[in-house]
Amino acid sequence: MYFALWPAPAVARRLHKEAECAHGLAGGRRMRRDTLHLTLAFIGDIPRARLDDLRAAAGKVAFSPFMLRLDRVAGWRHNHIVWAGASELPEELESLVTQLNAALAEGGFPVERRKFAAHVTLLRNARGEFPAAELDPPIEWPVGEFVLVESDPKPEGAQYTVLESWPGTAGAQD
Repeated sequence: MYFALWPAPAVARRLHKEAECAHGLAGGRRMRRDTLHLTLAFIGDIPRARLDDLRAAAGKVAFSPFMLRLDRVAGWRHNHIVWAGASELPEELESLVTQLNAALAEGGFPVERRKFAAHVTLLRNARGEFPAAELDPPIEWPVGEFVLVESDPKPEGAQYTVLESWPGTAGAQD
């Protein structure tokens, strides 16, 4: 289980196109267009009985819709990942992640202690060094909700199911 930002079809198509370009340089395995997302908080395996606790934690989060501007593609050599990300994170995204982690911790769920690294994984098992590059034009991603996703590992790649979504509200207090 994890909480994520899930792109609208137009944003997913553009991310997939960027993955195709990166694949030409770095090889590896492209993420399927229907699986592209930005993870906010990874939960891991939990008993089904705790789903209501996850939903309750998410219900405590209040955020204003915002625009996420993905303007670069880069790679992490240590884990052979190529990703798309933002040079600058919107305050609304930082607040969303902070609130979500606080609510999860309060609900007894483990939370990530490392600094949040907002990214969309485009390739796995990339070869060698991937040079960072600017996206021109940047991908403008209007974010109006976050979702709870269930992951079902399969030999051909994980299958993701969005279980529920929580919309932002205009004028939400951070």
